[in-house]
Amino acid sequence: MKNWLKLTVASAAILAASNMAFAGENHGGSIVVTYKDDVSTLDPAIGYDWQNWSMIKSLFGSLLDYKPGTTDLVNDLAESYEISSDGLVYTFKIRHGVKFHNGREMVAGDIKYSLDRVSHPKTLSPGAGFFASIKGFDAVSGGSADKLSGVVVLDDYTIEITLSRPDATFLHVMAMNFASVVPKEAVEEFGEDFGTNPVGTGAYKMTNWTRGQYVIFEANKSYYNSNLPYLDKITFEVGQEPIVALLRLERGEVDIAGDGIPPAKFLAVKNDPKYKDQIVEGDQLHTGYITLNVKMKPFDNILVRKAVAMAVNKQRIIRMINGRAVAANQPLPPLMPGWDENYKGQEFD
Repeated sequence: MKNWLKLTVASAAILAASNMAFAGENHGGSIVVTYKDDVSTLDPAIGYDWQNWSMIKSLFGSLLDYKPGTTDLVNDLAESYEISSDGLVYTFKIRHGVKFHNGREMVAGDIKYSLDRVSHPKTLSPGAGFFASIKGFDAVSGGSADKLSGVVVLDDYTIEITLSRPDATFLHVMAMNFASVVPKEAVEEFGEDFGTNPVGTGAYKMTNWTRGQYVIFEANKSYYNSNLPYLDKITFEVGQEPIVALLRLERGEVDIAGDGIPPAKFLAVKNDPKYKDQIVEGDQLHTGYITLNVKMKPFDNILVRKAVAMAVNKQRIIRMINGRAVAANQPLPPLMPGWDENYKGQEFD
């Protein structure tokens, strides 16, 4: 297999790149991806770091997804959907014949269960707030209800989601990992260990996880899209320092250095002609920022907060990381819908 490095892409793009790289070739084969840190969890309601995000995306499906490398929405588990004229009611038609990794067919009730679960405070999902526009969310998050009143199963292949207010981001939320569909019986069987025993509908299924050493994904032969995945097996080796991963990649022992190019080697690798066809470069849906407690002195004073913002030399930070970023002037990154290219933000002074 061809070896790959990365510059500024998130791991989600790395996995997509590995699939795309082999798209024109025969199906089959395997790759090895290295990471420094062990995987924290593969529970889609919990996982929220750049490393496990793409791994979770490979194991689970949601109503919608993104076209690889873009922010364009495409259907995933949903076959189609309709939106009411007031923008409050979304009716999704579900694909027939989609199977969980345990062999059971996924139905609309599984989608409702998954949305109820991710919204419930006992799940401790860092993404619960993304579902705040769904009717009944406040009751669930406040503990007075266990289920979202706005999510109604009309039949096994139709689900209706009613919002309490218009939300232009709602369809994008349905493409997030947090909206992934999980089987109730597997969650109840494994309990808190579901994150290490994931069961989804994705193109891959986890077959082995040896803590501190590796995680193995194998192709889901029952995946609804018979043309995917291309690879038979992905092995994620953990505990690999980036500099060691780079050396192993040069020797052909691994295929993707998941943590990217070590900063000390960045310019040398980027400028070396032999790596030209091995480097995958792209953008992250990520914004780095400093959070200030506005209820604590002196940051309760807006002038102090503005002074802090003016004191951050973003261009210097960009130079320190070898130009692998652009200056943020708003919470949204450039690829995110809603980003305003004309907004100036606070300048360094």
